[in-house]
Amino acid sequence: MRWGKTALAVGIVLVVGDGLSGCGTVGQCVDWVSMSSAEQFRAASLVVDADVRTTDRTVEATGRYRVHEASVTDVRKGRTPHDRIDVIATSDQCTTNGEPVQYVEGDPLAHPGAYRLYLTRRQAGGAWRLVVPGAAERLDG
Repeated sequence: MRWGKTALAVGIVLVVGDGLSGCGTVGQCVDWVSMSSAEQFRAASLVVDADVRTTDRTVEATGRYRVHEASVTDVRKGRTPHDRIDVIATSDQCTTNGEPVQYVEGDPLAHPGAYRLYLTRRQAGGAWRLVVPGAAERLDG
């Protein structure tokens, strides 16, 4: 098994207790492995091209995430029973249950447009989530 996939299989999440993580009282810090588009494709259970827009809804998944609505235009891997799915952008920062998540350079799906999304349902509070932070390619410039 390749390094990127091995690291993902072993677990890319490092849970750190109080004080060490800087996440507050109950937090989770993630040590993400950098993945190429090909590795993101292999790790994802669903890869779609979609028109994405931000909603005013949130979902709890180790922190409060803004929900984005993705109107699927093409399925590249996997299956989705709906042409619209809820998506959250995986945080690249420590998260705290109940608090809004933060991003180093902002939510990568904050701007409406066409994206290729590399997704999984693991720990996403009922929505699909990006397999790693930044696992979204802008398709419309």
